[in-house]
Amino acid sequence: NVVLSLLGIGNFLKNKTMKKFVYGKDDALFGHIEEQQDGKPFGNVLDAGSGSHSLRWIATLEGKGMTSFTAVTADKNMQLRIMDEAQNLGVLVEENHIVVGNWFGTSNDTTTNESFSSSSIDLPHDQYDTIIADYLIGAMDGFSPYRQEEMIPKLVALLKPGGNLYIIGLEPIPEKTDGPANIICKVRRTRDACIQLAGHRCYREYPVQWIQNQIEKIPDFVLKGTEKFPILYRYDTILRQIDVGRRKFPFFPKPELVDAMKVVLDELDEEARELTSTDTPIKYGFDYVVSAQKKLYPK
Repeated sequence: NVVLSLLGIGNFLKNKTMKKFVYGKDDALFGHIEEQQDGKPFGNVLDAGSGSHSLRWIATLEGKGMTSFTAVTADKNMQLRIMDEAQNLGVLVEENHIVVGNWFGTSNDTTTNESFSSSSIDLPHDQYDTIIADYLIGAMDGFSPYRQEEMIPKLVALLKPGGNLYIIGLEPIPEKTDGPANIICKVRRTRDACIQLAGHRCYREYPVQWIQNQIEKIPDFVLKGTEKFPILYRYDTILRQIDVGRRKFPFFPKPELVDAMKVVLDELDEEARELTSTDTPIKYGFDYVVSAQKKLYPK
């Protein structure tokens, strides 16, 4: 377990990028969360599965009543990126923390990516006013496989009475579909094949209905609402997923597999380019935000 106070580490970090905040008015999902707060101060915020994007938004919440934040990641490489981002955004203050560790401690799964921490998490606060789970459930198969059903109860235990939990996720992409959108399914299947050939674990997204069902099982925890956000896929969006597969080539066990998969990904690349050549994006699937609240006066 490593808990890193942000105070005093700025001199050791290089500022590699320009300051870039993400405001709720410019991001549909984070903007929806701000609306759901309905003017309530964010207070002490826990970003339970942090990344650069969520940190850039959380850095703007001081004007909306945020008093401090704790950013958690299981990925040691992401930890360094978040630290660099935090310095750049000017949130290097004593009350804010970045924590690297695994929500469920040591994993015995030997296929788990080596960059993921197996240490348990030691948070600087016992409870939080607001908790954000930004694509956390879907990412768990990479570092805490088979523990997804335990994650939401664990977060609820860290939530103060009256506090809000916001879960952001991606509705799973199926094996195939009709029409041009099938390229999204084909790329997803091939990307995941590359990840597995590299000996790494794929993310596993969970349907919004599964999230809602988990919330409804927890005593004194209320589902406030669910919002779905349709996804528009342009060529560059699809290409990013193809490139995930390409970046796994160095980890393949045999060069013959690399050669064969290069052909497959290049063909998908060309197909994606043709299907989006009219500058009309492919509308398929959705992201979601599920909002829930811990009762202020539990029974």
